[in-house]
Amino acid sequence: MRKIHCCRFSILFRILLISFIILTTFTFIKQEIFKPNNCHGLEQDSSVPSSSIPSRYLLIPYREFAYRTSISCNAYKFDEPNKDLSRLHPKYSQYLRGEFPYVIPYTNITYEDVENFYKRKLNKNQRAMRQISFASNIQFENIPYKYENGMWSPIGVTSAQRTVILVPLQGRDYNAKAFLLNMHAFARRQLLTYLIVIIEQVYPINSRFNKGRLYNAGIRYIQENQEKLNITCFILHDVDLIPENDGNFYSCDSKHPKHTTLRIRKLNSTRGYSRFYEFLIGGALVLTFDMYRRVNGFSNLFWGWGGEDDDLALRFIQRRMCVVRPSSDLAHYIALPHPSGQSNNARFKLLTWSTVRLDTDGYNQIGSMTRIVHIISTSTVLHLKIDVDANHLYYKSASIGNFQLIYKKTYADLTTTRELVTRSVTKKSTSM
Repeated sequence: MRKIHCCRFSILFRILLISFIILTTFTFIKQEIFKPNNCHGLEQDSSVPSSSIPSRYLLIPYREFAYRTSISCNAYKFDEPNKDLSRLHPKYSQYLRGEFPYVIPYTNITYEDVENFYKRKLNKNQRAMRQISFASNIQFENIPYKYENGMWSPIGVTSAQRTVILVPLQGRDYNAKAFLLNMHAFARRQLLTYLIVIIEQVYPINSRFNKGRLYNAGIRYIQENQEKLNITCFILHDVDLIPENDGNFYSCDSKHPKHTTLRIRKLNSTRGYSRFYEFLIGGALVLTFDMYRRVNGFSNLFWGWGGEDDDLALRFIQRRMCVVRPSSDLAHYIALPHPSGQSNNARFKLLTWSTVRLDTDGYNQIGSMTRIVHIISTSTVLHLKIDVDANHLYYKSASIGNFQLIYKKTYADLTTTRELVTRSVTKKSTSM
């Protein structure tokens, strides 16, 4: 009887010991994974979503994480600026009409056509632009504007912000011209002081698109010319999207990045609008330079279509940042037709360790990777032509090998820890 009792006690003790070890290990891992980040001394934001990524790398499949994670600020209200003609917010523009009458130009449109269209001196009494050879049914209003020191600005008022609209491009020439034709009219409805910059990837020839490097290179150029431009608001914009409502304000929020692309419909499509997963921040993103620098901009490693926007979203969450969004009744776009880009099959592997390389892969590292091949500057566009592989390491980023080693070492450490725990439990059980 005593022997049976001792055996039962030994089994019970082993179960309790194993349970204690498992609970302790789980608690330690949980604390390490969700340990608060001091964000380099920046104040924590209470409006950040409760869900968060691990402090170093993802432990679950990326798709599962993206589809179940919110990046929106909770219960956040937009800034309510006062009406001030010396710092005019777009909401007080007298030219807001609601629906924006976008124009689909003919395929024969040229950059010179867009330039001449907006430089033409119109009679003050002429309300709408007149008929032209490269488009029909144009209903843009003739809003008093001037071009000075590289920027367009409204006459009679001073905009609250100085805005640059950055548009990465590779091969979509028609889309770029259609975008310019419409975006100038849209920006003027909101009485923005603005500049449109096209960042075109021209080298290496036949290389895959690298949107991250283009944005990093474009913003670096703007920062190098800040003494002249004094940009206070950056808009990262896809070339094929045209906003459909002028109540979708292209202005920076004082505290958070703003994502303005909630619904998209394809031109001439009968399927209506599409809404994408809530984690997505691609399309049109509005933020200050400090916000961009805080996450070290875009990754430089994404070649081909897909992944770079989600990588940026992971950076936001890692830095305890959330995004604000306008109403879906305002934040909708028309998508111009374009050929599909070559997808990036490696994107999900890269996204697994996005937060590991945040500080070593991005805006601060773009210097040697790109070079400006040619600059075309007109009143309607600043056109930067970029070599995105200036250091001749195409598809072979100097640091990707280090990231792979980090990933393998981390996995090996986890395996070793698990084996040590198992051996310890087995040894103690045997000794009993």
